[in-house]
Amino acid sequence: MEKIDYKKAFPDLYKPKTNPSAVEVPPMTFIMVDGKGNPNDPNGEYPAAVELLYGLSYTIKMNKNGDSKPEGYFEYVVPPLEGLWSLDEDTDFKNKEKFLWTSMIR
Repeated sequence: MEKIDYKKAFPDLYKPKTNPSAVEVPPMTFIMVDGKGNPNDPNGEYPAAVELLYGLSYTIKMNKNGDSKPEGYFEYVVPPLEGLWSLDEDTDFKNKEKFLWTSMIR
């Protein structure tokens, strides 16, 4: 079985065009971490969350070499990091300490 590369399999989602267009997004499963704060703070939640997500993703990917593969396992290229961003009740987008985020990897 060939490895699934989500960027190649779903170019409309991962390689956007230069002009706006409607895209149909299928249901997807992600591993996700919610957090708050400045993503540029080297000691903040965000860098730790990204490290955790990539650690989990590569552990799942490499589980093929172990004695027990997860049910439904298939070969894949680790997808890019994705995120949802919003603000705490304060609407001052310049105050990065108020950022609320969900970082995720498919």
